Amino acid sequence: MTVIKSSVFNILEKFPGRIDDIKRLLRENRDFQTICEDYRRCAEALNHWSQSNEKEAPIRRQEYEQLFQELMDEICLYLNNSD
Repeated sequence: MTVIKSSVFNILEKFPGRIDDIKRLLRENRDFQTICEDYRRCAEALNHWSQSNEKEAPIRRQEYEQLFQELMDEICLYLNNSD
């Protein structure tokens, strides 16, 4: 039985047609595993700062939005190169 880490669920939802590629990359590529975990953490932080009323929230939200996009671009690059 394969156990899927929680860091991958959002990625599987974003790319439902690439489930096999994602699973293979997770088994074979430690860098891809790290990017998936970073993506999960970034999504959590972005959610936090999006709901925050703290003074620095807009700046933090912008920083995490940028990081989120960079991580998504990296995931896409791995998926495109896995063909």
